[in-house]
Amino acid sequence: TLVYRNQIGVDQRYAQAGKWKEEYLEMSKGSIRVASSEELKVDQMKLVHLGSERIVIARSEKGYAAFSDHCTHKGGSLAGGNMICGTVHCPWHGSQFDVHDGSVKAGPAKEGITTFPVEEKEGGVYLHFPQNKI
Repeated sequence: TLVYRNQIGVDQRYAQAGKWKEEYLEMSKGSIRVASSEELKVDQMKLVHLGSERIVIARSEKGYAAFSDHCTHKGGSLAGGNMICGTVHCPWHGSQFDVHDGSVKAGPAKEGITTFPVEEKEGGVYLHFPQNKI
């Protein structure tokens, strides 16, 4: 639902996504726990720093997803954008990407974003990150 008042537009789904979440973690072998199962609400994202990598953990109606924080159009931070119905919107120029497969849903970006395997188990959300990336 879009609300328009005082010449300011606010998407209520995004406004209800909660406070900004960001965390610095050290990589371990195999997988790493990046969140508890209840930490993120639907359409909420969390920025995770692993070494020099910035990875966004997101929760959609389909479940959890993980993707690179960099928009393929001009390099903007996707964590600073919003996510609605499994699509992350870049705040710089409006490119839209599917958070689960990284495909471009709307330009100006022409190339998809990098996604990473993530799973929810035993009350946690685990990211499987290639060791050679750190």
